[in-house]
Amino acid sequence: MTADDKTVYKRGDTGKKISEKAETRSAKLKFKDRSIDINRKIYIGRDESNDIPCKDDPLVSRKHALIEKISDIYYISDLGSTNGTYVNNQPAPKGKKIKLRAGDTIRVGKLELKIS
Repeated sequence: MTADDKTVYKRGDTGKKISEKAETRSAKLKFKDRSIDINRKIYIGRDESNDIPCKDDPLVSRKHALIEKISDIYYISDLGSTNGTYVNNQPAPKGKKIKLRAGDTIRVGKLELKIS
């Protein structure tokens, strides 16, 4: 085993140095007058427990869609909604992950979200 093969403990001196230099990448999801960093899972739906609740939009299902970051790639999945999820005016197949890019527009019911 060489020195390069060893796992670095993040709280140790070497780990702290690596963390300080690490660049954190995250996309932003913009809608209405809000902006959210996508650095985790973002649930969209009519239920108030969602990260983006659309409680006044009857076209949105209770658990409508999920946006998530996997490695450095962002995806959206329709969670079996009644009226569908649209990416750049194209329907997202239910249950399949669709890769998102900066500039993409997502439509869920009457809500329009932009990836930046």
